[in-house]
Amino acid sequence: MYTNTGAGRKIYILDSGLDLANSTVAAQFGGRASVIWDINGGVGADCNGHGTQVSSAAAGSTKGIAKEATVIMAKITSGCTGSSSISTSVTAFNWLAANETAGTIANWSQGFNDPGCANPTINTSLENSIIAAHNKGIIVVVAAGNDSCNTANYSPTRISQAFVVGATNNQLISSGKDAKASFSRTGTNISAFAPGESVALLNYNGTSVINSGTSFSSPYIAGIFAVACQAAGTLCNTATNATTLYDALRNTGVIGTVTNTNGTPLTGATSRFIVQQW
Repeated sequence: MYTNTGAGRKIYILDSGLDLANSTVAAQFGGRASVIWDINGGVGADCNGHGTQVSSAAAGSTKGIAKEATVIMAKITSGCTGSSSISTSVTAFNWLAANETAGTIANWSQGFNDPGCANPTINTSLENSIIAAHNKGIIVVVAAGNDSCNTANYSPTRISQAFVVGATNNQLISSGKDAKASFSRTGTNISAFAPGESVALLNYNGTSVINSGTSFSSPYIAGIFAVACQAAGTLCNTATNATTLYDALRNTGVIGTVTNTNGTPLTGATSRFIVQQW
């Protein structure tokens, strides 16, 4: 039994869709999920898997954190691919800034992959759209990235208006530690870490799947924000910007439990792990 479940809170998932015509997928959300937009002009069905997996981590009834939160899917990827143009995300964040209210949560498990960390990528249009949403009090949760690079060199993980989430594994859990997943980005721009390696998720066809990536760490934190906002009463709804809400959640984090992958003290980022406490 959970004291708080995210009931009454909205989580927008900007991703590859959600197939609510699939009875198993629909049952996972119990009428709490809908599709608001499909860049392809369709019904937003997920034929890739990423969007369903992210949604299930955030708010699925068996796999997720906020088991009674409302999920609103915006399909921003092309067809069955996991690819999306930055301009599509810009459109989505600008729409949220213009149409949603403080305390709304948006999860963006997208990003730039840069093997070798040789090509830092900055996109100010994307950053400005996230800043606009943040300035309305919208909580923007962003995956750190999976190339082991420094978040400070990339959009939008370099900006403070995004709540950036890195990934851990459970290989050192018996000693009370969460090791940074080897693929997770580091950097002082990371607000918190959450599980992201070999996590149990729901796939687009309704089957269970195990997957890894900061893509799945991020929605865990989005779900915790939903639960925390429910517990906090009117706090999230009255925020003049999201920074106060970011700080409030960061202050609940456990410091010193996240290590480097090999178990040594974490370098390059704050060792903050946030758990559901409400």
